Amino acid sequence: MTLPLLAVLVFGSIESANAIFTRQSLEVAGYEVAREVTRPGATPTLAATRAQEVLSARGINNYELQITPTITAATARGTEVSVLVRTNATGIGIGPLRFFKDKTLEAQTFMVRL
Repeated sequence: MTLPLLAVLVFGSIESANAIFTRQSLEVAGYEVAREVTRPGATPTLAATRAQEVLSARGINNYELQITPTITAATARGTEVSVLVRTNATGIGIGPLRFFKDKTLEAQTFMVRL
């Protein structure tokens, strides 16, 4: 009776820690992308490259990046830029239990264009 409960606690704790790490990684990537894309002369391509650098260093390769509005050279200073980074949480679990199966983790960052 005690062993199944202990297994659920151990695997649940590990999976929750992985979810927190993944969410924090998305927050960091969102901040770095927002910082990159709001610089004068920056492009969404440079920002996407930065997202890939940050997330691949943390082992996250399957993600979605959304920058709103679309940044061009004509985007005015002072424009609020929203960066949304999203990933599927299915792959973060270990063992037979999958508490985050079919869940999506996301982080959104706002920054003003310089």
